Amino acid sequence: MVDTLLNETLLMNGTNGSLDNSLNGTMSIHEQSSQCLPSWVLNAIGVKSVYASDIAVAIVNISFAIFAFLSNLAVIATIIRTPSLHAPVNVLLCGLAAADCLTGLVVQPVYASWRFLLHHLGEPCRLVHLYQASRSLPFLFVGCTFLNLAITSADRLYAVSRPLAYRTAVTSRGMTKIVVSAWVVWIIYICLMETVVPKAIYEPMENITLTLLIIIPVGGHILTFLAIRTNNRKILCTTHNLQHATLYKRALKAAGDMAFYIVATLLSLVPLVILLNFENSVIVGNLLFPWAATATMLVSSVNPVIQIRRNTALREALKTVFKRTTVE
Repeated sequence: MVDTLLNETLLMNGTNGSLDNSLNGTMSIHEQSSQCLPSWVLNAIGVKSVYASDIAVAIVNISFAIFAFLSNLAVIATIIRTPSLHAPVNVLLCGLAAADCLTGLVVQPVYASWRFLLHHLGEPCRLVHLYQASRSLPFLFVGCTFLNLAITSADRLYAVSRPLAYRTAVTSRGMTKIVVSAWVVWIIYICLMETVVPKAIYEPMENITLTLLIIIPVGGHILTFLAIRTNNRKILCTTHNLQHATLYKRALKAAGDMAFYIVATLLSLVPLVILLNFENSVIVGNLLFPWAATATMLVSSVNPVIQIRRNTALREALKTVFKRTTVE
C-alpha cells in the first residue's frame, strides 16, 4: 500500500505535463507493450526524476567503463609480457582482470544504453533484448569474478598450508586450465538458465547461485586465515629452512591481497542484495536499483587499482612495459 502511494506520488510530481496525460500515455504504452517489458519499467517512462537519474547512471557507467577496460587490459598485458610474473597466483589475477575488463567493455555500456534509450525510443518493445541483456550480463560477469575468487581461496589455502608442495604441484599452465574450464562451465550454466529454466524457478535458482558464489570464496578465505594462524609459529619461528619460510611469506602476502578483492566485491554487492527483492516497483526499480547495479559494476574499476597498489612487482613491471611501449 505504501509503495503504491509512493509510486503514484512520483508519477504525479515527476512527469512532463499533467498527471492525466501522463497516465493516459502510460496506459497506451501498456496496451501496446504489456508482453515486452514489465509494467514497473513502462510506468517510469516520462518521469522526470527517473530520466535525470538514468542520464547520470549512463554517464557514470560509460566513464568508469573506459577506465575499467584500459586499466585491466594494462594489467593483463603486463603480466603476459613479463616472464617473472608468470606464476599461478598471477594467472588468477589475470582471470580477475579479464572479467573486469569485459565488464568495462560489454556490461557497463549495455546497461548504460538500456537506461538511456528507455526514455528516447517511442516503441519500448524494441528494447526487450537490450533489457534482457542488461539483466543477464552483469550476473554472468559478476559470477566470473566470484569464480576467480573461489579458485583463489582454494589456491591460497593450499599455498599457506603446504608451501613446498604447492610450488611443485601447482603450475601456471595448470592454473590456466582450471580458470578457463571454470569459465566455460559457468557460461554454459548461465546459458541454460536463460534458455531452459522455467520462469517459476529462475529467481530461486539465481538467488541460490548468488549465495553459493558468495559463501564459497568467503569460506575459503576464512579457512586460509585460520591456517595462517595455525602455521605462523610453526613455520616462521621453528623452521630452519629459509626457502620454506620465504615461500610461506609470499603466500601470506598473496592471501592478504586477495582478501582486499573479496571485501571490495562484497561491499559492492550489499546495496544490490538489499534491493533485489524490491526491484519490481517504479521507485526502487528505476531510481535505486540502477545505482545499486552500478555500484556492483564499479568494482571492475576498483580491482585494478588494488592490484597495482598492493603488488609491487606488478607495479614495477607496468612501468617498464609502459616505458618500453612508449620508446617503441
